[in-house]
Amino acid sequence: MIMAGRRAGHGYDGDDHDRDDGEMDGPHPEAPSPAVVVDIGNSTTHIGLWRDGSISDQSGHPTASESLDSVGDAFVRHAESVADDVVVSVVIASVVPAALVRLSAWVADRMNVEPLVVGRQIPLPLPVKLPRPEAVGVDRLCAAAAAYAISREPCAVVDFGTAITIDVVDEHGSFIGGAILPGLGLQAAALHEHTALLPEVTVCRPDQPIGRDTIEAIRSGIYYGVSGAVRGVVETYASVLGRWPPVIATGADAELIAGACDFFSVVVPDLCLRGVGLAYAKWHDGAVRL
Repeated sequence: MIMAGRRAGHGYDGDDHDRDDGEMDGPHPEAPSPAVVVDIGNSTTHIGLWRDGSISDQSGHPTASESLDSVGDAFVRHAESVADDVVVSVVIASVVPAALVRLSAWVADRMNVEPLVVGRQIPLPLPVKLPRPEAVGVDRLCAAAAAYAISREPCAVVDFGTAITIDVVDEHGSFIGGAILPGLGLQAAALHEHTALLPEVTVCRPDQPIGRDTIEAIRSGIYYGVSGAVRGVVETYASVLGRWPPVIATGADAELIAGACDFFSVVVPDLCLRGVGLAYAKWHDGAVRL
């Protein structure tokens, strides 16, 4: 059953770039109950079931949709997968205020639950060494916390969403900032919308680097331009950190760009949801100790 939350992984192997060893630590005597975790992004809302330190049954739903039918189906599916006598929390991270209001109201009305929101009822999942922590997208912070739980060392976190964020976590597990650039879709849309003749293009991996027509040239420019930009930013970070950091990639276009980014340590599709679950677990552990 789903109710309001109660107040009461393995290490990353830097020599193995194909492993996804990012599961959080397993259950303990005071382990938190399972939680439906939600990441409301600009384009897509991701939902999964966080239980025993890992995410299962992740699904994505258009954030802009006024209908919450598909989201509701996901909530029901997760609730039915948990034993009837187990309390399930709902934990949300959002960078879209209007969508957060809409989904929170739906959860309260349909599920009889007051959701826990990261950055409000639940503290951020890692320290933020910036003048205005509240100005940083909570999705970036959740992904960074999960990435550090995987790497256990200073790392770079690249999230390929509507925007591409390239962030850094230091040796103490603190978020110290990053860079933001337009995502693949935004770049393609901008070329189409702000020129007279360039067509709208869906970005995919080019058959060859040198485009033989306008569409191929746009695809090649965006694909290799993004991979080169990410590499350049991480190289700059490495000069500050004094070493090349593990690079943890996530987001809708991460697998696509990974083909041109041999410096990625691992691609973790559910990284932000893991971070939402990690924030919930840390909040629960702190409440239990009170």
